[in-house]
Amino acid sequence: MGELKLESYGYEDYLAIDKTLKNGERIELINGEIYFMAGASAEHQDMVGELFFTIKQKGKEKESRCFPRIAPYDVKLFRGEDKNIIQPDIMIFCEDSELPCAIFEITSPSTASKDRGSKKELYQSFGIKEYFIVDLHLKIIDSYRLEDGKYYYVKGFSACDDMPLLCMGIKIDIAELFGVE
Repeated sequence: MGELKLESYGYEDYLAIDKTLKNGERIELINGEIYFMAGASAEHQDMVGELFFTIKQKGKEKESRCFPRIAPYDVKLFRGEDKNIIQPDIMIFCEDSELPCAIFEITSPSTASKDRGSKKELYQSFGIKEYFIVDLHLKIIDSYRLEDGKYYYVKGFSACDDMPLLCMGIKIDIAELFGVE
């Protein structure tokens, strides 16, 4: 089952609905729409774990001042009355910033249009420097980089590539990440 979407909701509605959720149920508020998030597949969770571990280890080796976090973790993107609460799969925070410098979404058929559409636009508008969309089936990570307030497509990184994560100053071996020889 895909995600359920409710339209024309505000922050107070989000808080009221959030209070009624059972343990483990999650929602996001994106541009006035509330999304009830479906449970993740084992393959999805395995990639979240592998990517988180890889980023954390490489960050320690590089003595980076940035660190990864994984969902469920609310990222609040507020600007005036525009209030959004999202739970990216993996987000990278540097020093004491409340805004991540990079976000990774592991996409699935039920989330692909949101990941490539409303979430990408939201992250761009709030100045998230790097955005990565991980496609488990194609074994590709699409990389976007913010320049002059707009995301530019860098590349679809595959098994023959090392993918840079600029805000941490590290590179990720895509073949190793996907277990490809």
